[in-house]
Amino acid sequence: MGKANLFSLMLVAGDRPGIVADVTKVLLENNFNIEDSSSTLLQGFFAAIFIVSHEKPMTECEVKELFEGLLEKKGVSVKVQSMTETEEAPAGEHYIISVYGSDKPGIVHKVASFLSAEGINIIDLQTKVAGKEKSPIYIMVMEVVLPEYFPDKTWTDKLKQISAELGTDIHLRQIETYEL
Repeated sequence: MGKANLFSLMLVAGDRPGIVADVTKVLLENNFNIEDSSSTLLQGFFAAIFIVSHEKPMTECEVKELFEGLLEKKGVSVKVQSMTETEEAPAGEHYIISVYGSDKPGIVHKVASFLSAEGINIIDLQTKVAGKEKSPIYIMVMEVVLPEYFPDKTWTDKLKQISAELGTDIHLRQIETYEL
């Protein structure tokens, strides 16, 4: 990024056309630059994170005030947080981990705790409950990054053991990555 005066904007609203247009209008009118963004739809709610920069120093409160009209008029809740520069994510091998099984508490925690203990970074996580009410299926898809010099070659076997303990199916696939 290499920018000063960075802020994260975390927003949530009932899904409808025009949310991104409303938010980016405020950003444009106030001379913000979008450095990075991600959005998704969760249970009928639009959720997004924007990393934005401004050429002049501003406080979180000043930035938040710019979006007050969106909550009042359009139902868009915006949380603002100032940010400091962070280093780029470390290089390493990327994997997609997919977990499927009967819906029950603890699936995400068990897998995430194992990955954390191994020093494996989760960079994307998506979950969904699919199927019928009588037999819902829990689906979790993660993108993870192994540390560049990762010594443990048995981590996939350990993860498959955790999956067996949870009564789920797990699939792992190494992927190529490309910068957007």
